[in-house]
Amino acid sequence: MGLFSTQSKLDPREGTDFAEDLFEEDAFDAVSQQKAGTVIAQGMTFTGTVRGEGDVQIDGRLEGEVDLKGALTVSVGGEVCGPVSADVVQVAGVIQGEITARESLRLEQSGTIHGDVSTLALTIEKGRLDGRSTMLKESRSPAPKNKFPDPPKVQESPAAAAPEKKG
Repeated sequence: MGLFSTQSKLDPREGTDFAEDLFEEDAFDAVSQQKAGTVIAQGMTFTGTVRGEGDVQIDGRLEGEVDLKGALTVSVGGEVCGPVSADVVQVAGVIQGEITARESLRLEQSGTIHGDVSTLALTIEKGRLDGRSTMLKESRSPAPKNKFPDPPKVQESPAAAAPEKKG
């Protein structure tokens, strides 16, 4: 058979309706519900710093710092050992460390937090919080600054202000 042959090759999926299997309703729903951009899977351990923008889901274990512009979800069975800073934090597993949730923190019924928390909005559903909570104040954006600031004022030196004497 040549490179540009008109004979078709056999489809290995022949006999099954591949398109139907790929887009089964249950399979599609499971994929669409997963919103995290990064997942540390169950049975995996990550040691180090997680820093960046986006959503992270911890199903396994993370040993280190988390600094996100986005959401952190610690699933049932997931564990974080270290300080956490994120816009939104949802805990159904365990976090051992200080948490700063700039927008909201939700502690699920199965969740446990060992450490102090700071957040704008706190929701606890019978979970366990071993630490102090501090409620942040909503930050107001500063008054808009003048795009073109006033030019700096020039002070004249006494020598420049005095007329020259010719002699």
